[in-house]
Amino acid sequence: MKIGRSFYIRIAAIILVILLGVWMFFIGKQHTILLDNNRYEEIRALDEVAVSVDGGEDIDLYSRMRDQAIVTGQGHTISVTYTDSSWEEHTIVRDIDIPLGENMMIIYLPYLVENPDSPQEEWLQHFESQAVTVSPSSSDSAVVTDDSAGLMMDF
Repeated sequence: MKIGRSFYIRIAAIILVILLGVWMFFIGKQHTILLDNNRYEEIRALDEVAVSVDGGEDIDLYSRMRDQAIVTGQGHTISVTYTDSSWEEHTIVRDIDIPLGENMMIIYLPYLVENPDSPQEEWLQHFESQAVTVSPSSSDSAVVTDDSAGLMMDF
């Protein structure tokens, strides 16, 4: 049996599509990064901070505020600009790598500002939503389906 040129073209096309799918998985995955300016353990929140993710527009956060940045891909650059107690402006720029299986991460800005050279795992952590589910009401109460039921009176 002779294997023709079209067979090799088909195999190359299949491999190309698979490689494209893997590449798109890594660069096209969307993540939510929560920017948290709340008290973190013994570190107090910053009075005012401007955060930029991947060179985008600044997100201004005041004390006890949280905002989000939606990003695509695994590697990002975060820039944190804040003013200290002596009115000097400082900027911290860090590269972050989002772990592959994570959809939502939280950055604790007070900890990052207090310890700018600390490892990423200390100030960038997994965030699990605290959504509350409401259970359906019990079927003990009667449901009135007739619109005129309230109008009839017994005398």
